[in-house]
Amino acid sequence: MLNLRNLYRVFQESRKAARRSATLAVVGEEPRAGELASLLGAQRTMRGAEVILTVSGTGSAALSGRAVEDPGEVPLPPPGEGVEELVARVVGALDEDYLVPLAKGYPVFRRAVCEEIIRKNARQNAVIGALPIPGADMPVMTANQGRMILHIAAAYDEELSLERARELLGVLAAGFGFRALSRQVVKLVPFGGWAASAAIGYAGTLAMGRAAVLYFERGGQRVGSGEMEEIRRRASEEAKAFVSRMRRGR
Repeated sequence: MLNLRNLYRVFQESRKAARRSATLAVVGEEPRAGELASLLGAQRTMRGAEVILTVSGTGSAALSGRAVEDPGEVPLPPPGEGVEELVARVVGALDEDYLVPLAKGYPVFRRAVCEEIIRKNARQNAVIGALPIPGADMPVMTANQGRMILHIAAAYDEELSLERARELLGVLAAGFGFRALSRQVVKLVPFGGWAASAAIGYAGTLAMGRAAVLYFERGGQRVGSGEMEEIRRRASEEAKAFVSRMRRGR
């Protein structure tokens, strides 16, 4: 999947991200603060926290801290409901350097963090695929996908060594089905040239990333062929919508 030099580079970048730490705090005197801290696994004091949710009595919390790139108010879920939307809002406001550390320390954030990482890399690979430089896109796109997978592994607290990185990338690439995905994308995207290349880059990155999430969630079990087909189908449809937006923006 990656030559040794590129693999070593993305491995070093991923290991650096995994070594960073992030601490989450939920503070405030409101009863909801304690409930949310329990649901999120957060501490109740600001000491040493890079991500801070200060709960008020208005059904919202102030998001702040040095890991927060976009501070401000975030709505809280009604009592007794899930925290998925809150988690997604917190993740969307963070500095990207803190995504993997937060997911590693707080499992409730893992899915949202990985989806953020996947979408970021998918967008990058779509742009790279759209560039009119034949043959120059694949090494960069492949390095992005390798980095994405290793960041997902780190988010799931997978111990990374260079040999383990090579093993993971090989296992995930083998079960991915790039040719099948490319055929699906070409059927869905009624454009040629850069649009098709961008769609394949976007869909391929989405599908590989989401397959990796399932792989790590299940403790290293390979994703079944039926599940992989559904992942590819969804990724192809999302790629079509993304490329349509790209075309309108040109």
